Amino acid sequence: MLSTLLIFTGIAVVLFLSQLAREGIIKPYVEYRKVLAEISYSLIYYANIIVSAPAHSKRDEQAEISERLRQLSARLRSAITALPFQELMRLLQFVPSQARIQDAAARLIRMSNLLLETEQKRHDEIRQDMAAIGQLLQIDVAKEK
Repeated sequence: MLSTLLIFTGIAVVLFLSQLAREGIIKPYVEYRKVLAEISYSLIYYANIIVSAPAHSKRDEQAEISERLRQLSARLRSAITALPFQELMRLLQFVPSQARIQDAAARLIRMSNLLLETEQKRHDEIRQDMAAIGQLLQIDVAKEK
């Protein structure tokens, strides 16, 4: 009788811990990785407008992309905030340092702002920001040859 009770208690503890790990660690980490994938996708897919389109052309598309970059910046910051055991994950190199995350998020905002400039588009600064985001987050971004 005692051994049966111990077995059921052990099973309950294992189920509780696995549920805790799934909901508290795995799901937030997967969400963070999805945000990284969306950043990579957006920077590659919209590269022709982000980097190449003149300031006075394609205003609607530039405004839409600007909004998208701002959303991605906010989602990146919130995805990191939702991660429990951040320091352990940083030690294991699953996520970059907080400074790198904040720098990448700030560069996304800066690119968003630069897209909306009406006089002269600063193409070189946008290219530098895109490259830096790729390095900071260790993701693929559009690179010109």
